[in-house]
Amino acid sequence: MLEGFVQIPILSGSSFLSITNHGLNFNKNVVKRMQQVEYVTMLINSDKKQIAIQKCDKGTADSIPFYHDEKNLKFGVRLNNREVQQMIISMMNWNVNYYNYRADGFMIDDDTMVFDLSCARKSAKKVRDTDKG
Repeated sequence: MLEGFVQIPILSGSSFLSITNHGLNFNKNVVKRMQQVEYVTMLINSDKKQIAIQKCDKGTADSIPFYHDEKNLKFGVRLNNREVQQMIISMMNWNVNYYNYRADGFMIDDDTMVFDLSCARKSAKKVRDTDKG
C-alpha cells in the first residue's frame, strides 16, 4: 500500500544562514539537510541576490571544507572567508557593524541549498556593557 512512498525527514525549525561581521554561519538544520557533507562549493547569483551551497568532493575546484565535527554540530558551520563575506555585504549594501542578517534556505535538489538574501531579516546587534566604552 505504501509502495513509492519515501520517509520525509522532519527537522524542527528552519534552515538559515547568518551573515555577521564575524563571518557566515549555517545553522545545524542546513548541515543536516545537506546530509552532513564534508565539502561544498559556493555559488552566487548577483541579479537574484541569492547564494547557494552545493555538495561536492574534496577534489572539486573551489571546494570549501564544510562539515567535519559531530560534537560541534549544535553550533552549525561557520565559514570565515572574508572575500565571500565582503562580496555578499557589498552586493546587499549591508552594515554588519550594527546589524546581523539572516536568510532562510531551501533545497532545490538533493545536493543544493539556496539562500535568498533579498528576503533576509535584519536585526540590531546587542550592545554589551564592554561595548559601551
